[in-house]
Amino acid sequence: AVVSTQSTGAAVLYGINNVCLEWLAKDIGTYVYLGIYCWYGLIISGLQMAVLERDALADAPWNDPNFYACLIGFSIFLFAFLSIMPRIMIRYSANVANLNLLAADVYSAVAGYLIFSVKFSPLYIASIIMILGGVLLYIYQSYISENTNVSSEGSEEESLSLVINEGTGEPKDNN
Repeated sequence: AVVSTQSTGAAVLYGINNVCLEWLAKDIGTYVYLGIYCWYGLIISGLQMAVLERDALADAPWNDPNFYACLIGFSIFLFAFLSIMPRIMIRYSANVANLNLLAADVYSAVAGYLIFSVKFSPLYIASIIMILGGVLLYIYQSYISENTNVSSEGSEEESLSLVINEGTGEPKDNN
């Protein structure tokens, strides 16, 4: 029960983080956001590592090249993820990011089935179908709302408001 509560709390906080990320990225811009995020992330992560991971740092295999390869690979992928995420938030929204992170379960389920021959319970399959349905429904709703909103440029009302004055050939405004 404690693990379930912690996971739920972490998921809620991550969702709040994504909503705040979207708001900040749209408000102050991507580069300023990334600069602030990296600066405070460096300070907070450095303090956490110094306090909570000092024993693991002392026991780390600092002479192993594979250790550095893993560290560099992790840094590259984390940098790419954190650089792309504000653009996703600006282009789409925090909802899309949160739904697609849920959809990562689908990839792990497919990999588990194909690589490790894992058998899933029917409830897990039902949850994956609901996740994919939510992602597709959200994308479809966004597509419909973008295509049904008629902009004021070239609208029928604007074209009817401009009538040619028959006597002079000059445009006459009906308003």
